Amino acid sequence: MKINKLIRSASVLAAAAILVSAAGCADTSWSYKTSNKSITNGMWIYSTYSQISSALSKIEEESGKTVDITDDDFSSKKIEKKNVYDWIQSNAKDKCVEALTYEKLVKDNKVKIDEDTIKSGKKMYESYMGGASDLYDQLGISMNSAAYLDSTVQTYKDEVFKKLYDKEGTKAVSDDEVQKYFKENYTDYYYIHYSLKTTDDQGNSTDIDDDTKDKVTAAFARYATELNNGSKTPTEIDEEYKKDFELGDKDTVPSTAATAKLADSDMNEDVQKEIKALGDKKADVKTIDDTYYLLYKGSINDKVKNISDDTTDTDTISRLNIVHEIKDDEFDKYVEGEKKKLKYDTNDACISKYSVERTVNIIKDYVKSQQASQS
Repeated sequence: MKINKLIRSASVLAAAAILVSAAGCADTSWSYKTSNKSITNGMWIYSTYSQISSALSKIEEESGKTVDITDDDFSSKKIEKKNVYDWIQSNAKDKCVEALTYEKLVKDNKVKIDEDTIKSGKKMYESYMGGASDLYDQLGISMNSAAYLDSTVQTYKDEVFKKLYDKEGTKAVSDDEVQKYFKENYTDYYYIHYSLKTTDDQGNSTDIDDDTKDKVTAAFARYATELNNGSKTPTEIDEEYKKDFELGDKDTVPSTAATAKLADSDMNEDVQKEIKALGDKKADVKTIDDTYYLLYKGSINDKVKNISDDTTDTDTISRLNIVHEIKDDEFDKYVEGEKKKLKYDTNDACISKYSVERTVNIIKDYVKSQQASQS
């Protein structure tokens, strides 16, 4: 009996040794892969690294408190009821699977991408992120791995979108659709503002003097008349303002001119309402929140001719940007559906070896060393 027990014990130990040996020799060069592409260990590490800033922002958003990765309790933080490390890992995985999805979509949709475009994107990324090379080296990330996930995959995304929805796309958005959306959602506007309050060095606010107020009132009324009768354009009004208020060549006129969605601007909501209420090619003067405004709305129909993909013209309104506004939601749903259907292999050995905890600890040490060198 003793001999049998000894044999059984030896067998168990041998099996365990084999398992440990197998684990130690496991291929950890890739994390996720399909028949088209492997996400290397460096790409996986970069994916975990890239989610940390998002994690910090999320924690601060949910807690209302400032958080730093060097905090002793960082590993116990929660995001959306998940442990922070689990949240980072989940989002890092999503980034990797998304990359694999775009690899497949490029192939499935027969998207042709000029290799020079890929190289140019990588070169630009490396130039921009060169200052992070020391940390990347410590983490085990090559610039090529990081550039793939942040630059190349974005190029894939852009090109797949164009293959579907651009002029020659399989689901092309027509010029009529683009123009209809543009007319219904965009506004051509211009305004100048002048504060009716002045603030001294101590921060005390008082009304501007009567002479200045009379000057502003008269000038803005004249500008409105000139815009309404068509004798001046907004650009010419800017030049007139410079003369009236004796601005130097380097001084800036407090005006804004754009053809855009009002809701996407950072202007006062009451100003937006007043511009919307104007007729085409009409100007008016309004006092809103202690500020005097000259408001003007151009004709959106006159701007349709500027819709183009010729980026060399400063007056161009990007056709592709409008197509994105029309189709982005549909495209995102399409990609998400393809991502869910994607079949891929997972390498737990790689993910375990290059864990989120490892990434965080290396960054912590790096941050502390940088702080020490600056003290």
